[in-house]
Amino acid sequence: MALVTKNYGGRYQRFTNQSGANASLAVSTPTDVPLRILCVTVKYSAGPTQTGVTVELDNGAGAAWDTLLSTGSANAQNTTYFPDGKLTIADGDALKVTAPAAGGAITSSISIYVEVL
Repeated sequence: MALVTKNYGGRYQRFTNQSGANASLAVSTPTDVPLRILCVTVKYSAGPTQTGVTVELDNGAGAAWDTLLSTGSANAQNTTYFPDGKLTIADGDALKVTAPAAGGAITSSISIYVEVL
């Protein structure tokens, strides 16, 4: 499935995608505009066998500056990430969310909710 962007009245947007069966999925925010991260949700279609969803800052300065912000619980069917305080992603950086493959016919869906600054 392709990345879908939903615009909510100009300032608020949602970036979503869904994996195929037993496939890893990664969704990143665009790098051409500063954003405030509001929340991230990840949902597996059934109880998964996976190592935990990761949320990381993909730094535009290079991989040496990338930072892991959160790792979800292993085998969780639902993962939600709310930043502590305001999390602003600068122009050139991105927020990347990765949902590991979960086994069998299980799929995953990722949504990233943002405010455009």
